[in-house]
Amino acid sequence: MVKFADRLIYIQEPDGSRTVFDPVELQTKLINCFLAAGLRDSSYIAEDIALAVEYTLLTSARPEPVVGRGELGTAVVRMLEETGFPDIAALFRRSDAESIVLLDTTPEPVAELLHKFLACSPERFNKITGQVCAAAKLLDFKAASPHLLLELARHYERLAEEETPLLDTVEAGVEPTISQTEISCCLPPEARELTDAGILRINGISTLFPCIRFFFLMNRFAEKFNWKPPVTELEIEPLLYRTSSVLEAARAAIEEKLAPADPLPLYLSIPDMIDFIVLYGGGDRLRSEKLGRELARALAAEFTREVCKLSIS
Repeated sequence: MVKFADRLIYIQEPDGSRTVFDPVELQTKLINCFLAAGLRDSSYIAEDIALAVEYTLLTSARPEPVVGRGELGTAVVRMLEETGFPDIAALFRRSDAESIVLLDTTPEPVAELLHKFLACSPERFNKITGQVCAAAKLLDFKAASPHLLLELARHYERLAEEETPLLDTVEAGVEPTISQTEISCCLPPEARELTDAGILRINGISTLFPCIRFFFLMNRFAEKFNWKPPVTELEIEPLLYRTSSVLEAARAAIEEKLAPADPLPLYLSIPDMIDFIVLYGGGDRLRSEKLGRELARALAAEFTREVCKLSIS
């Protein structure tokens, strides 16, 4: 069963604008923090954190697919601290703080900010503005980030609603960990043949965000079957469908080895799909994504678990 993670998640920025959440951007920022702290060998944790954040946001029951930049930063800092990286948490927090813009909390600038985002009657708008200014005064905030003021406004606008906390379902150290070597040992013979040939790579599973990640290399797959360009979809797709059964058997073997309480999220990445189409199919790089998606679907066809994210590049 294949389901693409096509739901967009938006980040409420400190200036009140919204941007699309990019897990690669978060991962890069975290890697830079690990490198700055001299912990290159631990930088793989950055990918686990980015995946955990993306998965939780995509499966959140929030009425709106929006999370504040400050809330996101707080969740990431908490995960770093809970997994034994307080120095990285401090670096990440500092990098977030450098981008914060402060706004005067007097009625006029607050009203100017909220006017861009709140759609309500003038009476209700004035009441919310007053409540936000009163809260800032109570907290002794003469200046605050636009995001904080906007979140206060939404709190008063939807006081009765309860939002699901970000990363409420992600806990550190709740699942056993399994190394790449242990995974290889538990694979069925056909799947192990793919890993030995460098076609399939399966990362070890950490306690931070237990999930199964398959990396499949199309060019090496083509070399295994001695394909010569040009090849057609009629030649490629039947082999991909058969290989999909091998991947599903590998997934099932890994879950049987771990015996998790709940099914593990499943990710499939084909990082050289476009290069493969250009090299073996004679396709145009700019127009190859549609065909790449079709071939990727064939490779994921036999999974009995939902694919959280299927990516090609």
